[in-house]
Amino acid sequence: MRVYKPGDAVQITCEGRTVPGTVSLASGNGWALMLEFEAILAGHVAMMQVLWDEERRTFLSVVGSVAVEIGESRPGED
Repeated sequence: MRVYKPGDAVQITCEGRTVPGTVSLASGNGWALMLEFEAILAGHVAMMQVLWDEERRTFLSVVGSVAVEIGESRPGED
């Protein structure tokens, strides 16, 4: 798992939809993140809190436990 920090540009994939976003808050170990984006993902409007699930090896939305993939933003994607 990559440890993200505030200000990191990311690609967020949730329920088959991918949107650009930014990490606005992150715990020191990177297991808890607040993501900001311009979309509605799994009922989350513009922001989503996620926690790392070590057993599933993915992030999960705090509200609804929906799987969320977070990847690095590549040039030209944000």
